[in-house]
Amino acid sequence: MSLARRGLMNGALLLVAAVLAWVLWDNKPTAPPPAPPARLAPVRGATITDITIARPGRPVIRLRRNGTSWHLLRPFKARADRFRVEALTDIVAAKPRDHFAIPKGSLTAFGLAPPRAVVSLNHERILVGRRRPFGDLRYILIGHSITLVSAESIHPRRLTTDSFLSTKLLGDRIHPVAFSLPQLSVIRHRGIWQATPTPARISNDRINAFVDAWRYARALAVTRYHGTPPIGRIVIHYNERGPKKVAARHTLVIDILAKQPELVLLRPDQGLEYHFPQEVGQRLLALAAHAGTP
Repeated sequence: MSLARRGLMNGALLLVAAVLAWVLWDNKPTAPPPAPPARLAPVRGATITDITIARPGRPVIRLRRNGTSWHLLRPFKARADRFRVEALTDIVAAKPRDHFAIPKGSLTAFGLAPPRAVVSLNHERILVGRRRPFGDLRYILIGHSITLVSAESIHPRRLTTDSFLSTKLLGDRIHPVAFSLPQLSVIRHRGIWQATPTPARISNDRINAFVDAWRYARALAVTRYHGTPPIGRIVIHYNERGPKKVAARHTLVIDILAKQPELVLLRPDQGLEYHFPQEVGQRLLALAAHAGTP
């Protein structure tokens, strides 16, 4: 066999080998993309003690946990509702639907430049973006990636001071011993609640129910004071038990701002209005006998 013919055969074999190698490489199975993490952030909700929320054009919100109680520190001081705050901290356990590396260029398309809100849970920073046009998902920037979570997991419009305020009118450490209303006084004497003047056909159980209505009163909404002049005043004398369980006598003044179409009570010490349905107002302001009371 001539050298020229042998060279052609070797070249053909090399070409076939190269084609086979390319076919095998092109058809090899590609590695699947990494699965989304099991949870949005590694931090645990139970360990979160400090929350900061920043929204464009709004005052910064600061919340802090003390034991099992949450308090609003900024933009003003007030009691916070534990369950409402924990609904926010639950975002760290949200299951991501998808995630991808931060792309080069602008993040405007994701609503992240600027973000709709920036939520810091302890030291974990979460940037909240816009809803995706389909699938009811929201863009979240956390760490070095953009994550998609359920749009309702965190809603920027719900990140307001009012949404975190405690709806309970009296704090857990307030133990009333006397109520002075415009036309009624209810006082605990030797462990028994008594009303003055004593309404007709009112039992002790009804008076106890009146006191419990105040102890556990929760408003439908709590807002900052809007300046409405009071139409009445309620004075509550109470004992407050501190960490050492030493009772101290205090006085709490509550102003009545409206009775219809809803009951609106103002706590001047907090600068907050508590809004109740009218039927709740009837139980808080009077000792009317229930139907069927003997």
